[in-house]
Amino acid sequence: MTKRKNSPQKNLQEITTANELIKKDLNNITGSEFRVIVIKLIAGLENSIQDSRESLATEIKGLRNSHEELKNALNEMQNKMETTTAWIEEAEERIGELEDKVIEKEEAEKKRDKKIQEYEGKIRELSDTLKRNNIRIIGIPEEEERGKGAEGVLEEIIAENFPELGKEKGIEIQEAQRTPFRCNLNRSSARHITVKLAKYKDKEKILKAARSKRALTYK
Repeated sequence: MTKRKNSPQKNLQEITTANELIKKDLNNITGSEFRVIVIKLIAGLENSIQDSRESLATEIKGLRNSHEELKNALNEMQNKMETTTAWIEEAEERIGELEDKVIEKEEAEKKRDKKIQEYEGKIRELSDTLKRNNIRIIGIPEEEERGKGAEGVLEEIIAENFPELGKEKGIEIQEAQRTPFRCNLNRSSARHITVKLAKYKDKEKILKAARSKRALTYK
């Protein structure tokens, strides 16, 4: 059998009836009436306790549901925090790797720049060494060297301006050529002649003689 739940209005009526019976003069009631009063009081009390139990059970169920919802929300928040923390750690690792690569690249560039400076210094030293024995002749028309060559022009200048120096033996010319190598038809003046001597002392002799004479002639 299914137990029917008493409505609050019915419970209230029972309690009211019981209270009215209690107010009666107990000396004027019979034993059966007294039992009715007690039974109705007990019934009303039981119904009130049952309603309180049901109300309390409903509240407890609601609290449990709220607790589960709160627990699920906390778990979801914790999962999101763990995911975010993992992303942050991964980003920090990548940033660290990029910083290491940047540092390595900067160090490699510094080493490269240092090597470039060393190579440039060696090239300058080599260039200075190669140019140390060079003499530049300016103002000689380009057609003058076609027959005798640049070396022949220098020999004629030495013979014409420094007869004593021209008599000396041992002045050795390694090479002589016009600079720059490509001829520019729009050039107003003749290209210079660069002569490379075998010995630096020969260059010093020629320059010393040229300084003492101040002005050199050709033909």
